[in-house]
Amino acid sequence: MNRLLVLTFLGIFFLNTFCSSAQPKVDFVNLFIGTAGDHGQLDPSATVPFGMVKLGPDTDPVNHSGYNYEAEYIQGFSHNRIAGVGCRGAGGNFRILPGTGQEITRTKYNKASEAASPGFYAVELANNIKVQLTATNTTGVHRYTFPKSSQAYLMIDYKASFAGTHNARYEQLSNKEINAVIEAKNVCSVGRYRTNFYLESSKAFDRLEEKDGLLYAYFATAKNEVVELRVGLSPISPQQAKREMSQLSFEKIRENASNAWENILNRIEVDGKQEYKILFYTHLYHTMLNPVNTTTSSGTFMGTDWQLYQADGYIHYDTWSMWDNFRNKFSLYALIIPGRASDIGKSLVDLYTIGRSKWTSFFEPAPSVRTEHAAITLLDLHRRGIKGIDLEKAYVKMAYEASYIEKHSPDTRLENAYDYWALAQVAGELGKAADKKMFLEKAMQYKGHWRKTFLKMEDDADIMHARGLYEGTIWQYRWHVQFDIPGIIDMMGGQDKYIENLTYFFDNDLYNHGNQPDIHVPHMFNIGGAPWLTQKWVNRILTKADMVQYYGTHNKWDEPYIGRVYKAAPKGYIREMDDDEGTMSSWYVLSAMGLYPVLVGDPVFQVNTPIFDRVTINLENGKTFEIVTEGLSDENFYIQSASLNGQPFDQSYIEHQQLAKGGKLIYYLGHEPNKAWGVK
Repeated sequence: MNRLLVLTFLGIFFLNTFCSSAQPKVDFVNLFIGTAGDHGQLDPSATVPFGMVKLGPDTDPVNHSGYNYEAEYIQGFSHNRIAGVGCRGAGGNFRILPGTGQEITRTKYNKASEAASPGFYAVELANNIKVQLTATNTTGVHRYTFPKSSQAYLMIDYKASFAGTHNARYEQLSNKEINAVIEAKNVCSVGRYRTNFYLESSKAFDRLEEKDGLLYAYFATAKNEVVELRVGLSPISPQQAKREMSQLSFEKIRENASNAWENILNRIEVDGKQEYKILFYTHLYHTMLNPVNTTTSSGTFMGTDWQLYQADGYIHYDTWSMWDNFRNKFSLYALIIPGRASDIGKSLVDLYTIGRSKWTSFFEPAPSVRTEHAAITLLDLHRRGIKGIDLEKAYVKMAYEASYIEKHSPDTRLENAYDYWALAQVAGELGKAADKKMFLEKAMQYKGHWRKTFLKMEDDADIMHARGLYEGTIWQYRWHVQFDIPGIIDMMGGQDKYIENLTYFFDNDLYNHGNQPDIHVPHMFNIGGAPWLTQKWVNRILTKADMVQYYGTHNKWDEPYIGRVYKAAPKGYIREMDDDEGTMSSWYVLSAMGLYPVLVGDPVFQVNTPIFDRVTINLENGKTFEIVTEGLSDENFYIQSASLNGQPFDQSYIEHQQLAKGGKLIYYLGHEPNKAWGVK
């Protein structure tokens, strides 16, 4: 394990330790954060930004994305997965385990030998085989260094799948080549995807046998003999997987992967405490894993009807978890990677025009989760200035799907209203005044439901799943009206009552940062005229060891967790807190920068105090936006005054386009709140 990881895990990096801004950003990424047990459901797989291939270890017991830092055994190395999405995850296909002698399906490994960095993973197995993995978007490369053996082998589980397999088949093409196709279940066994594989070995197999549903490729090895495998992936066919497979050297592929990560991580530079930098860049890394690039080198992609389409002038993406990450991640993309955000928006339009299921279809090109609220994301990208998104093309399907949006419980009624609000705004952008009026009226019907369920807190208001709620309480869903906060302020009796209720919510530990329904709420004090309370609570969630949390995904615990929510350790999140395809990482990244999109669909960010001395956003247009904190310390995080481009800045939000133009925002901080700042 490299020195940085050792320092991280032992916790002996100190809060006052600072790092040179010239140090590569990839050096701060600790791929073992959030990988232990149910504390993030993350993994250290080798991949590139938005890579279809995620080649990494599957432990025994297996975890949601294949890997559990605390497990003693490795079952093999599979080629795809989705990080932190609950249930049994999805992917885990075409698993390979090298061995010698007696055939085994798992092995212990040398924990001290385990190392990972963006685009690379390495470990030494108990059978003395050294493993190194790297990847391109379409190719997983295995480098196995064997001991001398007259019966070395590769165990190939071509049927492997985290969520379950519908069917799988393989074909031996030569004594070095194998094809395979798998159709497997998506997350929570909803829907199906198909992935095709082509394997090429640097060493010929003496023989290939199938035993108990597993393939074994046998050969003899000399001492320290290196056997390299290349495995191509494609949603289209094994032949396409072969065509897309990289022939660059292992070293060059690893270098290219690291450089690709450095390029994207370098969009944001932060100066401050080493621990915070490790957390920041690790979580920024996690925001860029999905969706995945499923486009061939000739620009074709497989649609959700398993028909072939052409992406003219853009890259098509698949793999979505929209219920989770529509809340923040794509607004971050619009700011720091607008070109890629445009392609992602076009891919969501493809999803509407080809076929979008409520969760996932039975014809997905890659592992996926769910796709509701895509209209909100498209609206947000469009309003943040992302070019090339054809809202008109998607609108008919958007409007049609509104007729079957779920509204069977208090939470789905609020989500339904948010979707109607977004449809109204899209209609307005397209000049459809009558539709805008109709959908806005439908959105505002939430008020009757809100008064009935959420105005007065009943005895069941703190019970998880009460009244059919999905993974939350009445208290937590109460605030899921981002599109009409003035409306709920009015129903509560004005700003004072609103702030009083928000304060009660936090002071009585009713907030749940372990799941998504209320993660925007710490920033809602801004909108009620009390931004110092947003500064207080966001800082506490980001940095303080006295944060109290009572909630898992499905239950309220008898005893609370008290401590840091985000830690630079394998148990990097509180228990049962999934990263949910970058949602919780995006919350950390945005809030640590001092920005958050409470109302996705409105091109602004609410502001809070960053946890860094300086944040520099390197914009795609060549300009920079700097956020500077004067006087920042553990105690000094309340904004006393601020300036934007040399002029007084006295508001608790900033427009996206102001950031995109470049500039400099300076906060002057103190240890007591200035209750007059930002309240306009």
